[in-house]
Amino acid sequence: MLQASKRHLADVGETYFEHMRFALLVGTLATGAGLACILHAILPAMCESSCSRAIASLQRLFADRNRMTEVTAENSALLTFVALTAVSLITCVAVTICTAGSWLALLVVPQSFTLPVVFLSQNRGLEPATA
Repeated sequence: MLQASKRHLADVGETYFEHMRFALLVGTLATGAGLACILHAILPAMCESSCSRAIASLQRLFADRNRMTEVTAENSALLTFVALTAVSLITCVAVTICTAGSWLALLVVPQSFTLPVVFLSQNRGLEPATA
């Protein structure tokens, strides 16, 4: 496994951490595109172009790996939404485990998703942040 990893890193011309950064960005964008599509399917007024913008960014990124900063900037809101959703999921799981199915979980678990819901309500298209 170690030799295969070293060969792959040599093939793509990246160090371990450069490749990790690239793969994490690709995975986060793909996850964000999926979440945006699901949200759009449920509420068509939400995330109208988020998925297609993320997919187009991924295509450009695979064509030129040096565009990571540009791709990150143009998808900043989507990446923020994915991060907030991940934190909410971790919180939800932790609360569920700690409360062991008590009625308290019914109150706290929905609140764990407050941050991504508020963020989405303020930016329903997940448009990139502008300078």
